[in-house]
Amino acid sequence: MLSNLINRQILREAILVAFIGLVILTLIPFGSVTPFPFAFAAIGMFVLAIISGLLFGEPRQTRSVFSITLFLLIVLTGWMFVQTIELPAHWLANPAWNAARDLAGVQYAAISVVPADTLASILWVALPFVTFLTGLVLCDTDQRARKVLASLGLAAGIIAVFALIQFSMFPRILIVIEKRAYLDSLTAVFVNRNTAATFLGLGTLLMLTLVRDIARSYSSHPPGEPGRNVLLLRTWIYILLLCACFTALMLSRSRAGIFATFVAALIYFPWLVINWNSSKRYRRTTPTWRSILKFVSAIAFVGWSLIIFAGQAILRAQERRLEDDDRFCILPGIWRAISDHWLTGTGLGSFRTVFSAYRDPACGIFGIFDRAHNFYLEGFLGLGILFPIAAAIVFSMLARVFWRGLAQRRRGRHYVLLGVAATVLVTLHGAVDFSLQIPGFAVFFAAFLSAVVAISLGRNNGEAQRQI
Repeated sequence: MLSNLINRQILREAILVAFIGLVILTLIPFGSVTPFPFAFAAIGMFVLAIISGLLFGEPRQTRSVFSITLFLLIVLTGWMFVQTIELPAHWLANPAWNAARDLAGVQYAAISVVPADTLASILWVALPFVTFLTGLVLCDTDQRARKVLASLGLAAGIIAVFALIQFSMFPRILIVIEKRAYLDSLTAVFVNRNTAATFLGLGTLLMLTLVRDIARSYSSHPPGEPGRNVLLLRTWIYILLLCACFTALMLSRSRAGIFATFVAALIYFPWLVINWNSSKRYRRTTPTWRSILKFVSAIAFVGWSLIIFAGQAILRAQERRLEDDDRFCILPGIWRAISDHWLTGTGLGSFRTVFSAYRDPACGIFGIFDRAHNFYLEGFLGLGILFPIAAAIVFSMLARVFWRGLAQRRRGRHYVLLGVAATVLVTLHGAVDFSLQIPGFAVFFAAFLSAVVAISLGRNNGEAQRQI
């Protein structure tokens, strides 16, 4: 019986390592936006999900979140499939099919104007959902959840170091190919600087957490005891990786990405400063004035960092006004498209086709918009009223999870607050860009969220409590 339990734990650890490795690999080839890397990531994650589900079943601590997420996955993918099929009597079919029938004699009619693209988009939606569900199954203890977060943070730091070296020595090369866009900006392993900024911002928050944890371990380690020098070396390595993430973020020159990261830092960094030593060993009554001073100092430091280090992004904001940005020029057209199809949507993957009829000539004739540069509006246009309902469910679920985590966790509370800050970062940037539509980042963020949710709801896990 004991040997079976040990073998089961070893197997879970092996699958967890494979899960982490696959998440990191999904980032490398330009965020897996091309078919082959995406297919590899999707097949690998689905196989891990099936194996994890069959071996370990539904997670105990996060059962409610697991059930809600699985329900949303079934509803969203089911609705997307319905959008691609021909319903009886052309019910709910997009009016564009009437014109296609008159002009070309097409008899097919569906909700989606591009059924093949919508059908292909099912995998793009399912992959981050399946990643999140698999992470919940595998992160059954705080120790495993922390391993996921540490691995993701270190991966972000190493990618940032690689990006800095490549940007400084080979600015016109993106990994192994010639860079054709954003030549003045660091884009790491992504094509778009805004996706890179979202990723590097999240990496900065993760590395800040790792620095805090390793520094506290070093300060509590008795002098002269074995391993102290190793902890010191790891502390300096983590600090260097933190600096690499932050520097790469600044060099991305993404206005929205840098701003969203600093908003997240305003949520997270002051709490870390005030509660740097939160263990029972160092817990003592702190005067209120000292806590207020730490809070104000932390806020001032974040603001000072923005002014000093975000100069290139601030310069871009001054040179190019918001009203001159094409992303904001096309918003009225997107709203008109949504108002015409708010109930059923036009099918995910149809934005490029549908928006052409709503594009304002005043926005210019150059460039083709294949994305809305707004995750929420494109989701609303593609899925219809179901998207805001699903988004409201997701945000309310996360709010409930984080509230419970903040109320019940003590020494692990900073992980919960890390989840809050990161969610704010990604949510804000999603309003002006499409980072969540890039498979590599979506998978990375889903794995991150699964670990944070597991820690937030792991209050009653005795083994986990001993590990944190």
